[in-house]
Amino acid sequence: MSTNLAWMVMSMQAVWDMLSDQKIWNLLGDVQRPLDEDIIRLMFIELFSRVKVLEEENLALRVLLMEQGLVDDELYALTRRAVREFLKEKDDERAAESEFFARSGIPFPEWVNFKLRGTFINNGEGV
Repeated sequence: MSTNLAWMVMSMQAVWDMLSDQKIWNLLGDVQRPLDEDIIRLMFIELFSRVKVLEEENLALRVLLMEQGLVDDELYALTRRAVREFLKEKDDERAAESEFFARSGIPFPEWVNFKLRGTFINNGEGV
């Protein structure tokens, strides 16, 4: 196999690996491993793709609900405001948690381990 072909096969495998949530969480959770530009680019491509799918699904469902008369504009607007407020509250909670850990003196790798695994114990596996 030529070097270029081997590189292309490995690159394609990296792309398919990026489609795995597990792989993304592993890459983000390993604070000792630097994220190079290719990894960051692949993550942004994957995230943007997911956002576009969500946008399409959201618009399709909104059209169906409105066209079928199941939801009127006022109820839709009220629901959006309630969801926005709920998400703001969740974001405020996460911000307070992050601030707490930042002031606690807990090393960043241990904080990441806690966020991913729910424990500060590393079990010799690396973060």
